[in-house]
Amino acid sequence: MWSELGKVSSLQANFAQVQTRKILKHPLESRGTVRFTRPASLVWSVLTPMRSTFSLDGKKATMDVPDVGVHEVIDLGAVPDANRLATSLMVWLQADATAVERDFTAEYRQSPASIRLVPKETRLAGLVNDMTLDLAESPWRVAAVHFSEPGGDVVDIVFRGVILDGKAVPDPGP
Repeated sequence: MWSELGKVSSLQANFAQVQTRKILKHPLESRGTVRFTRPASLVWSVLTPMRSTFSLDGKKATMDVPDVGVHEVIDLGAVPDANRLATSLMVWLQADATAVERDFTAEYRQSPASIRLVPKETRLAGLVNDMTLDLAESPWRVAAVHFSEPGGDVVDIVFRGVILDGKAVPDPGP
């Protein structure tokens, strides 16, 4: 399955993200787009409720929040911990089976198809308890990601309108 996911060289999709956090009275919903191009280019753009863009390009991370005038660039080569975190959190996009095995304990489920990833490294485990990837077939792809954080906060992301290597693929059922 990782080999099938790893064949994709570019991905574009719309996403709906719901963050359930103890400090928030109600879950925070956001919508946007994601683009990924091998080997390590990611652009995560939130369109609502407040515009922001996070991008990774090799060893450079950029955060833009235009409505409040924030623009920050981080050289990940100069900040090893940030680099390690970024690479670990991107293994599901890169479909790198070796990196998954190195960084996570993986639990594979067949019905419905999903993978639960539990961080092996203490620093990453301090940020994420686990990630569950819900999979869709024909072609294989990540349809949703569920992050569980140590404090009990949860982030759920669902992808729709997926384009793999320039070809639109059907959205999975509800």
